[in-house]
Amino acid sequence: MLIQNLTLTNFRVYEGTNSFDLTPVKRFGQTRPIILFGGLNGAGKTSLLSGIRLALYGRRSLGSTVAQKRYENYLLESIHHSKQTDRSPNTASVELTFTYAKLGTENQYRVKREWERKGKGVKETLTIEQDGQSIQGLSYEQAQTFLNELIPIGVSDLFFFDGEKIAELADDTGGAALEQSIKKLLGLDVVERLSGDLTVLKRNITKRSSVESIQAEIDSAKAELEEKRKDVEQVRQEITTVNSQRSEVQSQVNKLQKAINERGGHFSASRKHLESKLSHLQDQRGELTTQINALISDAAPLALAHDFCERSKSQIEKDLSSQTAHRELKLLRKYSKQLNERISGSIPKDAMKVVSRELDAILEQSSQNRPGEIIHDLTPIQASRLFSTFDDAQKQKADLAETFQALEHVESELDEIGVSLARAPDDILIANDFHNLQKLQQHIGGFDAKLEALKKSGKEIANGAVEAARKLDRLYEEAAKTSDQKRMLDYIGGTNCLLKDFVDQTSEAKISDLEAQFTECFAKLARKDDLQLQIRIDAKTFQVQLLSVSGRPIAKDEISAGEKQIFAISVLEALAKTSGRQLPMIVDTPLGRLDSQHRSKLIDGYFPTASHQMIVLSTDTEVDESFYSDLSPDISRAYKLEYDPKAGATRASEGYFWKMREAS
Repeated sequence: MLIQNLTLTNFRVYEGTNSFDLTPVKRFGQTRPIILFGGLNGAGKTSLLSGIRLALYGRRSLGSTVAQKRYENYLLESIHHSKQTDRSPNTASVELTFTYAKLGTENQYRVKREWERKGKGVKETLTIEQDGQSIQGLSYEQAQTFLNELIPIGVSDLFFFDGEKIAELADDTGGAALEQSIKKLLGLDVVERLSGDLTVLKRNITKRSSVESIQAEIDSAKAELEEKRKDVEQVRQEITTVNSQRSEVQSQVNKLQKAINERGGHFSASRKHLESKLSHLQDQRGELTTQINALISDAAPLALAHDFCERSKSQIEKDLSSQTAHRELKLLRKYSKQLNERISGSIPKDAMKVVSRELDAILEQSSQNRPGEIIHDLTPIQASRLFSTFDDAQKQKADLAETFQALEHVESELDEIGVSLARAPDDILIANDFHNLQKLQQHIGGFDAKLEALKKSGKEIANGAVEAARKLDRLYEEAAKTSDQKRMLDYIGGTNCLLKDFVDQTSEAKISDLEAQFTECFAKLARKDDLQLQIRIDAKTFQVQLLSVSGRPIAKDEISAGEKQIFAISVLEALAKTSGRQLPMIVDTPLGRLDSQHRSKLIDGYFPTASHQMIVLSTDTEVDESFYSDLSPDISRAYKLEYDPKAGATRASEGYFWKMREAS
């Protein structure tokens, strides 16, 4: 597989249509596999990885157990929101173009996943083109199944991963994370599904089997089951009759209650109810008062200073831009100094004076355009938290208004209940009617008790029917052992055993290959002073044991943080090689927890050779100017992602953090 192009339209921080050419180029007879994306945190690097996974796998890109509603919310949240207009478009899409070779034939595919806001919901469409022609006759589910079979998501997890996946493998001490990756590599879920289907087939065949030797018992069990069904039907009819009788008495109760109400009796009859409701409303008033106090003591008062908050947000955004400009000026001075030191003595003094004068002029010009004074020296995270507090204030202001409205409603109901209690007449005036009403309600109570007894009896009979059905199933199972279909059942049992043997042997072979691949990968990436690690994997439990060269077991806690990172990356590379798939690798921020020596090992021994296409998503501190220079012979393309906090959008430029030109 080779990814040729990725297009993101109004997706997360990418406003409008953003197209990225990801095709490796060949120079001086050698293909350069690396596509490098550089960007600060929040610039949209992870969105690129998310976009590729979303294009291929849809809802499953979020996890195998994610509900459809959660997925729809994710799609709506992924539609870009403009800070300048404070509006979002109605549609967004991710589009992926790639080539894929199958059975010796290479085809080009274009996958486009588009979604549109529909009220509070979302409408999603998925289109697939093969060699420029749309694949017709596929429903959404069929198109998604086609992609899942083309590039299984379990295998892609070994090629498309981020720093969190590396950290998970690095910090995992129980082996659960690695066990999950190995199972995906071996495809054990498919084998388990086949074994389950064979078990269902065996159960269905068994239910249809019978023999003469136990036919009488089967007939008796059938008769017993039929008798239980008749008893259940009789109880159901009795319940219907009692319900009818209860309805007649309830009608009389309603008429008498109406007469009492017309005489004002409803006030007296409902006195206890009103008193209970009065107590409930008083409690509710207390709860609302507590909520109001909580909101007032939180961020809500800030909403009173809305203009101040807006001015503060504007100033902080200016300060963040000024911080960036200060860093750029400082970096320019550093590079100017380094350039002077490097070329001094290498060129004539007259030329050196010219160079120094020009560099000083550039620095002077940059100093004249120095950024504004920083009022609030905040980090982006601190600023984000402050903005969140301002937003919470506006939300809490609305919540406070709703709570006050609810409190007014409760106060109004309390006033009405007070009036109703004052209107209640003396009970002696309607005592006879209440007496008759009480007798009728006693009749209803008798009917309810009878209904409860009938339901209990029906439940017991139903349980007996279930037991009779289970007995019948056991007789069918016994009959199947000597039936003419026993041969087929034996085949099913034999196949399940064969599947188990297949899994065991395949696991042993793959695990042996994986152990060897890991040893090779780790040796390639480790520093000289690192431990030379090997791994041993239990083919039954998939538990992983680290070993030294001499075979001594090593606990995960004994190795350094850098070695853990190299261990995790070596495992991922070994898994990818063991899978036998020729897929691109996409790695998001892989160097964050490594020292400079380990980073150099990765840049020299991993990025250029791990795959025919290596897409690296990095910050300027991970792949700095020095590392970029080391990678240059293997880089086909480089992009810089720069987030504009005012627009709330990312701008892509072709190049990296130094020499750039705007991407077309």
